[in-house]
Amino acid sequence: MVEADYWSGVLGVPEVAVLVLINDGAGAVAAVDDIVTTVHGGLLKRGIEAEVRLVAGNEISEAASQFVGQKTTSGENILVVGGGDGTLSSAAAVLAGTEVALGVLPLGTLNHFAKDLCVPLELDAAMDVIAARRPVLVDVAEVNGRVFLNNSSIGLYPFFVAERSAEQKRRGAGKLAAIGPALVRTLRAVSWQFVRITADKGEDQVLTPCVFVGNNFYDVGDFGHRESLSSRELCVYVVRRRTWFGLALLPFKIALGLVDRHRDLELLRPSRLEIISNRRETLVSVDGEATTMKMPLHFQIRPAALKVLSVPEPDTK
Repeated sequence: MVEADYWSGVLGVPEVAVLVLINDGAGAVAAVDDIVTTVHGGLLKRGIEAEVRLVAGNEISEAASQFVGQKTTSGENILVVGGGDGTLSSAAAVLAGTEVALGVLPLGTLNHFAKDLCVPLELDAAMDVIAARRPVLVDVAEVNGRVFLNNSSIGLYPFFVAERSAEQKRRGAGKLAAIGPALVRTLRAVSWQFVRITADKGEDQVLTPCVFVGNNFYDVGDFGHRESLSSRELCVYVVRRRTWFGLALLPFKIALGLVDRHRDLELLRPSRLEIISNRRETLVSVDGEATTMKMPLHFQIRPAALKVLSVPEPDTK
């Protein structure tokens, strides 16, 4: 028996249509020799015949849309996406609300969604998860109709994201190397703004440098970890007004788990949120990418909207 047949027999699953899209600009792609051959051979060894494509990040959405529109004889489709959080978010925007399952190959720099989904960061182990084909339903969130998997924000953070991207282009630096200079320029330029926040039935006007909106609850005392991706709620942190020194210290306090949730932040956990300011448009970060959106901003949770391949539950027999 060949190896592929062996794995098919062990898994006891029918054939499926599988497309793998790998972002050629993802942080970890260059570290793998011939990523297309490696992934194709790895999945074949696990009983999965897949088409593997290396594509530009801006082509992910279109390729995903074409795949969703195709019909297969088995009626089962899996789109495997290799890249970071922004790449996965582009695919999720297409897959949300469909029966196509998302498989994750964590090839980005930070891989927050993969970590919270408990998908291993090692490529071989991630392919094991795909081969096990255990789908789970998770929530996605939206801001003005744009889907995000992790978080979105206005104020300080999207300005930082834009500065980090500019630093990467200017110096050809990696994402981590660009953080320091981008943070310095952000703290010099950012300003507080008045915003009106309407969450479910409550409304408040605040002066803040940043509003963070997460897809499900983020524990800021645990490096931003999420215990659940299916709690059907947004996680809103409003940064309270601080001195410039206090504001500069806040990212380090969050990273070290020293943030005071009562003095530094205000927490809301609604299903819907509206943010209004006196600006006609504003810079918004969406899963680590900065974009300009018109006001007002409408956020909502979409419960159980995305089918994702996750880690199998342990065998307790």
